[in-house]
Amino acid sequence: MQTNFTLAQLADPNIADADAILRNCVHCGFCTATCPTYVTLGNELDSPRGRIYLIKDMLENDRPADAKVTKHIDRCLSCLSCMSTCPSGVHYMHLVDHARSHIERTYRRPFLNTLIRNLLTLILPYRNRFAAATRLAKFGKPFAPMLEKINSLKPLGAMLRLAPGKIS
Repeated sequence: MQTNFTLAQLADPNIADADAILRNCVHCGFCTATCPTYVTLGNELDSPRGRIYLIKDMLENDRPADAKVTKHIDRCLSCLSCMSTCPSGVHYMHLVDHARSHIERTYRRPFLNTLIRNLLTLILPYRNRFAAATRLAKFGKPFAPMLEKINSLKPLGAMLRLAPGKIS
């Protein structure tokens, strides 16, 4: 892939690293067949190739992340299936890490999104907290359909819908 970074941008080691990764991509699309989000959603921007275009545009133009870019980068599961099928050896994991760092520095997430992300950060890595949250979720489960109708609370409703109804 051809890139158009300035010499000043390339002086930043993170941009230089991203440039080297971007230059390896040949747009073949092999990655799309193994990407779970692309296979599920069918949106090119939810494929590694599509995200690479979004990342390239954002970094080359030195612009802050916006809601569109953030949505598609956030949808990446970081499963790295794309890397195992890439004939060019594109180090997608490093590129998406650069993009996520850029997003965290330049994009202000909506309040409820930030709140849910922080809550998950406090619960998911800890076994006892996660077990307690799972037990408590059964009380919120009946409210999941109502929460999913409120746009900003959709993720919370989806999590409650997926929670087990009975805990053994």
